[in-house]
Amino acid sequence: MLDASATSVTLQRLPGAPTAEPTRLRSLAHLRRFDREQDIYGQEERSDTWYRVVSGSARKYLMRADGRRQLVDIYLPGDLFGFTARLYHRFAVQAVTEGTVVACYPRQRVEALAKEDSETALEIRMQMLEALERLQEQLLVIGTMTAQEKVREFLFYFHRRLAPNKDEGMALPISRYDIADMLGISPETVCRAMTDLQARGVISLEGPRRIRIGRRQGGQTG
Repeated sequence: MLDASATSVTLQRLPGAPTAEPTRLRSLAHLRRFDREQDIYGQEERSDTWYRVVSGSARKYLMRADGRRQLVDIYLPGDLFGFTARLYHRFAVQAVTEGTVVACYPRQRVEALAKEDSETALEIRMQMLEALERLQEQLLVIGTMTAQEKVREFLFYFHRRLAPNKDEGMALPISRYDIADMLGISPETVCRAMTDLQARGVISLEGPRRIRIGRRQGGQTG
């Protein structure tokens, strides 16, 4: 088993919010390492554990009855997840990168701790609000009219999450197949859109997954 105290996760928060995992919350965690595409938890699995990505990344998804997969969120280092009001998870979460490390917390003990520890309560509240904001961002992207606009806005959204310095490139944590599943379009459409965005100078491709944002319409960068 990995030592939960050996890994430090830095969280970016609003002024006054915690910038690191509360000590008492961290004391409840044990770390697990997951292989690429290994489920952290499955659909309809009991929701008796909460989780936080320590390193790597994870995807939240739903397998539909017809076999199609729908991605609904991407978890990056620092993200706490596994919240649900149900006894069983509606969605599954899967490791994206090989060796993804996840902190696991017993749900009942964390809920009890939150009643007496204000730092833990604030951290959980902030994480839930951030998850809600990610969902709202996702709705805005999916609601964009054309496939190219969806891809463009998706890349701008991840640039804001991954590259606070606007001059930096970013390594996308997911593949173009994952992007297609999140946006409800085909992988071929994603590739065509990215090729066109590159030709127009909106992005530059620096590898299979590394992208630099060039400019928005009107010459503004991300």
